[in-house]
Amino acid sequence: MGLSAARPNVLNRYLMREMLGTHLAVTLVLLLIIVGGTVARMLREAAEGRIPADVLMTLVALGSVRGLILLLPVSLFLALMLGLGRLYKDSEMAALQACGVGPARLYQTIAWVTAPMTALLTVLVFWGAPLASATIDQVRMDVERRSELLGVSPGRFLESRVGGRVFFIEGYTPDGAAMRDVFIQSRGADGTEVVTARRAESKVDPVTGQRYLVLHDGYRYLGRPGEREFRILEFRTHGVRVPDPEGSRRGGVDSMSTRELIGSTHRHERAEMQWRISIPVSMVLLAALALPLSHTTNPRGGRFAKLTAAIGVYIVYANFLILGKSWYASGQTPAWLGMWWVHAALVALTLALLWRQRGLRVRRRAGLGEAGA
Repeated sequence: MGLSAARPNVLNRYLMREMLGTHLAVTLVLLLIIVGGTVARMLREAAEGRIPADVLMTLVALGSVRGLILLLPVSLFLALMLGLGRLYKDSEMAALQACGVGPARLYQTIAWVTAPMTALLTVLVFWGAPLASATIDQVRMDVERRSELLGVSPGRFLESRVGGRVFFIEGYTPDGAAMRDVFIQSRGADGTEVVTARRAESKVDPVTGQRYLVLHDGYRYLGRPGEREFRILEFRTHGVRVPDPEGSRRGGVDSMSTRELIGSTHRHERAEMQWRISIPVSMVLLAALALPLSHTTNPRGGRFAKLTAAIGVYIVYANFLILGKSWYASGQTPAWLGMWWVHAALVALTLALLWRQRGLRVRRRAGLGEAGA
């Protein structure tokens, strides 16, 4: 008997197929939307010269992993709402209830669907997301260590991330190893400096590791705008030091490993830990809410009858989770309360809907008994 209870029966398998098929479709649609938004953002950064094209796909893949983590709870929630809504629409839920299938049996099926998804999400949240965030930070730092002119689109002005310089290049040499017709403008205590050169290439000092732009065959203009005195120097070779961006980008708490967050006394790090715990918890709570929220007494409403309410509940819940994290990190909520009050509110809503559904069922049975009498 214990062995049969540990395996899904025919009814469970039927309901699981309905829910898993819908979940796969919803996840694919939402994932395409997230990946599309990530690709558009990265392409914009590449067009502006902030990231080179050779790391574009890496950043898109890592960004999609982080997006998938936030996507899984809501996609499962919507899939359960659509699957249960279809059962109500085709009067299959009424037939199941007439055969004695109550909320406990339905929650058993939901648990079979939710448990593996929650396990996968937990691994992604506690291990995959910090690794993806740390890798993104590292890739961006590696990009910043390259030449400032790497990734500049020919014919466009680009302001340096470090040092406040403005760059412009006409194009690249045929082999792509150097830039041609380079313009560099910077401002300092001595005034404005403008450097033009026919060709420029990036070099690294083998001893110090300092980066330089080596300019060939150009002019250097130094002076103050509005004044007549300018110094003009012609050069064959001129080196321009590129400021070291190291330290300009530091990984945040989202790139810290879970081991580093455990036992931390810093409020921001404790808030990040609670946020990571909240994501798998939210999947379980939303799955529990789907059953009473999808209940309807009007099958003609269709499988989308309660979808608007589900989306509204999720938006409110997700926004309060974000607010709860911010309030906890800033000290506006006590440490013992943390972010748990948001989950407690969702549990209270689920219990209220289950109690209401039970009351409706009891009144319907009483009405049928009176009619039979």
